Amino acid sequence: MAFPTRLTALVCALLFSLPALAAEKKEEKKKPEPPSVAMVIPLAITPGTTNKIKIRGQNLTNVTEVKFARTNLHLTIKSKGKAEVPKEMDAKKVGDTQIEAELTLPEDAPLGTNAFTLVSADGESKPAMLVVLPAKSLVAEKEPNNSFRENQPLELGKTVQGAIGEAKDVDVFKLKCKAGQTLVAQVQAARLGSTLDSILTLYDEHGHQLAASDDSETDSDSLLRIKIPKNGTYLLSLIDAHDKGGATYVYLLTVRED
Repeated sequence: MAFPTRLTALVCALLFSLPALAAEKKEEKKKPEPPSVAMVIPLAITPGTTNKIKIRGQNLTNVTEVKFARTNLHLTIKSKGKAEVPKEMDAKKVGDTQIEAELTLPEDAPLGTNAFTLVSADGESKPAMLVVLPAKSLVAEKEPNNSFRENQPLELGKTVQGAIGEAKDVDVFKLKCKAGQTLVAQVQAARLGSTLDSILTLYDEHGHQLAASDDSETDSDSLLRIKIPKNGTYLLSLIDAHDKGGATYVYLLTVRED
């Protein structure tokens, strides 16, 4: 009668091992992950000032250090915590935690992009980018600017820092152009982590559409180029392709003459 005894022992061994296996699987699921960066708000900062920024991403509450490719920057972490995830958005894309910080750049800080990583006890993030622009070329979007009548004047050569703040929001900018000019309007948003899927449309002063751009050749950021037919006032509108909006629908819009 040894067989039943051995079978009983085997069953008992399996029963005792199941909780351990379950606990092991549970532990594997909860394995700590390194921080990851979704976006920085605002998208651009300026040298010679102290910039208040928010870094959105995942696993940011345990971050202890921000490392820059260029070391002449000073960042002070003010707070860390949860970040609201917009409705129907993936937390991996927009982040569910955030860091609020103050970043001081010297006046001679190089312009362009500066890579940084976040460090915690669980590892280091992949490099993310900060855009550094001169203060004289960066202008803030100003509401109300959501119609042809309520527009924001914009000089060529300037970059607007703004956001499509709510669903079906429209940002409209008024431009003074000359016949023969090649006008270039470019959005930086998706490439910097923004959830905005931009559409740019150019109209004449009577509201007739002259040109539009949804995606560029490389991403969903708009790039519009047109030769201006005559001297006058032109209106440039920026919207989200899906009529969505919110705090993560931020953009940089540069309008220049080519």
